[in-house]
Amino acid sequence: MKTWLKVILLSLLSFAQAWALSNYSLHPDVERILMQMSPPPGVVIEVESLSPDAMSEHSQLIQTQVDALKQRYHDLDVVIVSHGREMVQFTKPESSAAPSDVLQTFETMSKVQDVTVHVCGVVAGWQGKSDQDFVDFVDVSASGEAQINDYKALGYDVIVIERLSDKERQQLN
Repeated sequence: MKTWLKVILLSLLSFAQAWALSNYSLHPDVERILMQMSPPPGVVIEVESLSPDAMSEHSQLIQTQVDALKQRYHDLDVVIVSHGREMVQFTKPESSAAPSDVLQTFETMSKVQDVTVHVCGVVAGWQGKSDQDFVDFVDVSASGEAQINDYKALGYDVIVIERLSDKERQQLN
């Protein structure tokens, strides 16, 4: 391929990536991580909500954060921990139903960008769900909060997309 054509294609790719990132802003903590000379050991993206639709509401924002982190640090370990009512969006669809856009988005992050997705087993139990109710790419942790603390102990940075107050957390069960 001619050099000038490569330059044009690379320019178009860079423009497309910048345009995609501009549609959703970067979380301030993601911006801070991107400015560092070297990456942290990993990043946890946390979502904990009373809304069962929260993953739909945040999926493109989360995708933008993952894209930016992976673009800057290709091998960075990125983990998503869902430990509120939003985790219902990670359950298996009815046998005749197609996977939702949310499931497809997170499955792509998992399989293509090597992002690990955890849900909280405790909250799942409160919602009447077991390990078998969740799609295959999701790991059901004993406790979402404990999972986050384990990652923190390894030096991971935590990016909070949504977190409940202690009072709100009591409403989960």
